[in-house]
Amino acid sequence: MRLVLLADAPSWIEKLQVALSTVRGRHRLSVAADWSAAIAQLAESDHALLIATPGSRPASAQFPWPTVLLLEDEPVELPEGVIDWLPGPRLSTDMLRRCVRYARERCNLEGALQRLAVQDPLTGIANRQGFQALLASRLAEHEGQGLTLGCLDLDNFRRVNDALGHQAGDCLILQVVARLKAQLEVGDTLARLGGDEFALLLDTERQPDRAERIADRIVEALAEPYWIDGDTLMLGCSLGLAHAKADTEPDQLLWLGQVAMRHAKASQGCTWYLYNERVNRSASNLADLEGELRRALRRDDLELHYQPRLCIDTGRIVGMEALVRWPHAERGLLVPDEFIPMAEESGLIVPLGYWVIARALRDMQSLRESGAGDLHMAVNLSFRQFQDSQLLATLERLIEERGVDPHWLEFELTETAVMRRSDQVRGTMNALAALGVRFSLDDFGTGFSSFVHLSRLPISLLKIDKSFVNQMAARPQNGRLVRAMISLAHDLGLEVVAEGVEGAAQLGQLRRFGADQVQGYLISKPLPLSELRPFLNRGRTAEASC
Repeated sequence: MRLVLLADAPSWIEKLQVALSTVRGRHRLSVAADWSAAIAQLAESDHALLIATPGSRPASAQFPWPTVLLLEDEPVELPEGVIDWLPGPRLSTDMLRRCVRYARERCNLEGALQRLAVQDPLTGIANRQGFQALLASRLAEHEGQGLTLGCLDLDNFRRVNDALGHQAGDCLILQVVARLKAQLEVGDTLARLGGDEFALLLDTERQPDRAERIADRIVEALAEPYWIDGDTLMLGCSLGLAHAKADTEPDQLLWLGQVAMRHAKASQGCTWYLYNERVNRSASNLADLEGELRRALRRDDLELHYQPRLCIDTGRIVGMEALVRWPHAERGLLVPDEFIPMAEESGLIVPLGYWVIARALRDMQSLRESGAGDLHMAVNLSFRQFQDSQLLATLERLIEERGVDPHWLEFELTETAVMRRSDQVRGTMNALAALGVRFSLDDFGTGFSSFVHLSRLPISLLKIDKSFVNQMAARPQNGRLVRAMISLAHDLGLEVVAEGVEGAAQLGQLRRFGADQVQGYLISKPLPLSELRPFLNRGRTAEASC
């Protein structure tokens, strides 16, 4: 450590040199004639300590180096702006050694705290606070020209954390950072803004189109398989780019990058998007759409369509799935993919979910009164609604109001929902199951769940995702996978519903595999209640004539 003495009494020089002569370590004592000389000497070392007398100490204590004050008399309390003090009459080697050691440890601690404040502890790259400071500095340095900001979000990273644990998630993040660094060059900056959110600041002053080329390489690199504990995982990313301009503020540039990133994610991820005014208008339109959905909920302007499920053995319709539709005044009939993601993000999914449950129970009662018989009514339940503290009480009230048998009500949950906070999920599912409600697992095969985990939950059915069903003929391995899913599900006492069945060949193959039920356009498209009744009546007429 470099020790710089600034004293107005020459006797202090001799005292310190004598005490320092027997102190172990590489400590150099420099004597400064004035404050300007002291600053120059302190700036020469990364680890420096100023030792000064009260008379020579600068009037302002606002300087970046730790200071030890030399005093003739012991003070009542530690003087402001210093880390320690040394008494002239009793100065000894041990006292100076302890003082220097304390100063060194304090400097190391402060340095570590400063690094933690601006550095991500897992990856060692800048964190959000550090990146924001660096972004402001670079924008000022370049006058807002020749810089491109990238906001990157990993697709489905939460599934990895929920299914494999946070240690595996950390391992994955480190692999992602290594791949991102491999695509960057000198002058570029990488930061981790949050769990799976990253920021890139690219130097595009000499090559304006460089950002687009790097974006292509990043999306391709992050789409390659990852190795975690001997297993492979596939993970994509959504990257938004925004070019800086002369008058761009740091927060504004970050916001533009995030808007572009959300646009990329809305395109099913694994892609990048460059911000432009059309994206900005799209974001405004999304906010307008949220307001319109709120009004549609208040005015009861939504509809439910029902897609029937067929029992393969009997050829009878045994149930149906309730699917919400929004008759928009300007955009026509909107399907869930066009507004459910926005409802999830805004929190509207909770009141929307209760509307769907209430309307499905009403229609369930109406169908029963018209002689439709016993049919299972399946309703999709989002994870956010599953966490709502009023779910159980609201459901009990709605069932009582409609007078329906809860055993014919079925909630469809995704793999992601059942894998998140499994203890809480199991508790809620058990409480609902006690009412008589049953559960099915939707889109099975697209997530990270295991049969061992599922065996602990009150699930009655597995719904095999249509992506597997559609590819059974084209890809033989998909057929083998579907057969294995059906076999394992039956071993656990679960029924199997195959989704997306569109052809007779698929139906025949699923029959041979032992599937219990099918759902898809081969049976029927989703129907409004007014068309569902005739459809069910035709089925009963056909059965009666057989």
